Amino acid sequence: MSCRLILIGWDAADWKIIRPLMAAGRMPNLRRLVENGASGPIATIHPPLSPMLWTSIATGKRPFGHGIHGFSEPTPDGRGVRAVTNLSRTSKAIWNILNQNGLRSVVVGWWPSHPAEPIDGVMISDQYHRACGPIDRDWPLPAGAVQPPELAGTLSGLRVHPDLLTPDIVEPFVPLAREVDQDYDIRLALLMRTLAECMSIQAAALWLIEHQRWDFFAVYYDSIDHFCHGFMKYHPPRQSWIAPRDYELYRHVVSMAYEFHDRMLGALLEKSDPDTRVAIVSDHGFHPDHLRPASIPRIPAGPAIEHRDLGILVVSGPGIGKGESLHGASILDIAPTILALYGLPVGEDMDGKVLIGAFADSPKVRVIPSWDDEVGADGCHPPDLRFDPWSGREVLRQLVALGYVEPLDGNRDVAVERTLRDLRCNLGEAYQDAGRHIEAYSIFSELCAAAPDEQRFAVRLFVSCQALGKHDEMQRIVQDLRDRPQLPIEQARISRGQPELMDYLKAQVLISGNRLPEALETLKRLPADCLQRGLLAEIGGIYLRLGRWAEALQTYKEALRTDPENAHAHLGMCRMALRRKKFRAAAGSAVRALKSLPHDPLAYFLLGRSLAGLERYAQAAEAFRAAIHYNPNFPEAHIQLSALLARRLGDAASAREHRRL
Repeated sequence: MSCRLILIGWDAADWKIIRPLMAAGRMPNLRRLVENGASGPIATIHPPLSPMLWTSIATGKRPFGHGIHGFSEPTPDGRGVRAVTNLSRTSKAIWNILNQNGLRSVVVGWWPSHPAEPIDGVMISDQYHRACGPIDRDWPLPAGAVQPPELAGTLSGLRVHPDLLTPDIVEPFVPLAREVDQDYDIRLALLMRTLAECMSIQAAALWLIEHQRWDFFAVYYDSIDHFCHGFMKYHPPRQSWIAPRDYELYRHVVSMAYEFHDRMLGALLEKSDPDTRVAIVSDHGFHPDHLRPASIPRIPAGPAIEHRDLGILVVSGPGIGKGESLHGASILDIAPTILALYGLPVGEDMDGKVLIGAFADSPKVRVIPSWDDEVGADGCHPPDLRFDPWSGREVLRQLVALGYVEPLDGNRDVAVERTLRDLRCNLGEAYQDAGRHIEAYSIFSELCAAAPDEQRFAVRLFVSCQALGKHDEMQRIVQDLRDRPQLPIEQARISRGQPELMDYLKAQVLISGNRLPEALETLKRLPADCLQRGLLAEIGGIYLRLGRWAEALQTYKEALRTDPENAHAHLGMCRMALRRKKFRAAAGSAVRALKSLPHDPLAYFLLGRSLAGLERYAQAAEAFRAAIHYNPNFPEAHIQLSALLARRLGDAASAREHRRL
C-alpha cells in the first residue's frame, strides 16, 4: 500500500483550549484537518511523563515494554546522571520498522531521540534545538544531534537563538512585554527561550520536508507543554490565587501558543501534497479550567499534576473517514494504526490496537509475533553504543528548572541512587496503570525497604496492596505513616491532586474492611477542592454499595457537573442505569467512560452487560472478550461470556472453556 504520512506531536495539546479557538477562527488549519478527517480525544497512560509517553507513541508499548522510564538516567559508567537518551530504549520505534521495510523516514526532535539513530533518512535529536548561552558566544551543535552528519552544518544554521527574537514576534504573546522588568521577572526570558526552540524545530522541519525524500515524516514540538507549565496559571479566567498584574501581563500566552502552532501546521501543509496523510497527536492534555491545581507538589515530576488524562488526535487524508469522531483511542494505538496505514502487520507484543474507526474502509489487520524479533536493517543503534555522559547537561539543567528532575546532589553516588529510585518508581506506576500489581508490589516493596522515609513509595505500595486484597498490610502502612513526622501539606498528597494523605488512606482501609459508613464519613470530611478532583465518584460508589440509590445518583451527577469527562462517574451512572434496566443509557455511559479509560476491563464488562440487555449479543461478547483481554483473571467476565456463548451464540465449546477459565 503506497502511503506518505506526516506525524505531528504537540506535547500537552488539549481540546478544551482548541475547540473554542477553532470556533473563533483562530486555528483554521487544524479545523480544516478535523472537518476532513477523523478526530477525538486520546487517553494517556501513567505516569504521564513525556519521554515515557512519546516512546509509547513511537513503539505501541507501555514503558515496561520499551525501556524508557523517566527524564534522566545514570551515565553508562554509573558515576553520574544525564538527561534520558534513546540508548535505554529496548524496542523498535515505528521508523525502525519502516526502515526494515524499505521506507525512508525523517524524524525531527522526537523525545527522546538523542543520539540520532542511523536510519535510512534523516533524524534530528531532541538536543538539536536547546538554546544555551548568549548570542555573542559559540552555540555548538551537540555531537550526535544530526544523522547523517553531513547535514549538521546546514541544519545547525537554521536554529533560532532567543536573543534574535524581535518585539513583533514576542508581543503577540505578551502585549505588555515592554513593561516587564526583566531584571526581576525571568518569565519573559523563559517564554522567549521556549519560542526560539520551537521555531528552531519548525525551521528544520520545513527545510527537510522540502529538500529530503521521505515516506514517513515525524516532527515533535514540546513547546505547548512548556508554555502551559509556565503560563497556564495566568490563562483566563483569573484564578483567585493569581495576582491581577501577573494575569494582565501573561493572560494571552497559552492561546497565542496554540495559534502559533496552527500557523506552523499550515506552513508544513503547504509543503506537502494532497495525497499525504496527516496525523496530529498529543501525549496528554493540560487542565485549563477550574481543575487547575493551585500549587505543585515538591516531589520528583510534581508538575505532572497539571496534566489531564485526555489529549488530542486528528487523522486526515486519503482513505481516512471524513468528519468522523474517534472513540476509545489511546496513545498506545498510534504505532499499530500507522503500521496498518502502510499495510504492514502489527506486532502481537504491542499493547495498542489499530484504530479501525479512523479508516474510510476497514483495513485487513495482519499480525506478527514481534517486530523486535524481525531481522533486517532497522537503523537502530548498535547494542554496544556508549555516549558522552556530559552531552546532555544543558537538557538536564532545563529539566531541573522545570521541576521534572530533582537538583543534582553534590555527591554523585547520592544523585545516581536517587535517579535509579525514581526510574524504579515510574516503572512500578506503569505496572500499576496496566493492572499488573504483582510486579508493582515487588518494586514498591523493594523501594520502601531501600528508602523507608520516602512517603511516595509507601503510598504506591498501598495502592498495590489494595488491588491485591492485602488488607493487613494496608493497615500496617497507614500506621507506619501515622507514626512518622508529617511532611508539608503539598508533599502529603497522593499524586494527581488527590486529598490529604492520611484521611484518604484511612478511608481506603475502611473500604477494604467493608466498613463503608465510616469510610463514607471520612471521605466527606475532606476539603471541597479534594472532592472536585475525583473523589465524588468514589463517594458515589460507596452510596451504591450501601443501597442508597438516590444519594449515589445525586453524587455522580455532581461529579459530572464538576468534570463532564470523569470516567469513574460515568461508570457509576452506568451501574445505576443497569440497576433500573435502562440498557441504552447504561451503554452510553460505558462508552463515555471508555473515552478516558480505553484499557479498563470493568468499563468493557459493564458495556457488555449493557449490550446484552439490548439483545446485541455479538457486540456484547466482543465487549466481554475485551474485558478479559485487559484482565484475564476476571471471573465475572468469563461467566457472562460463557452464558452468552451457550445461550445466545451457539458456541458450546467456547462457553465451556470460559467457564473453566
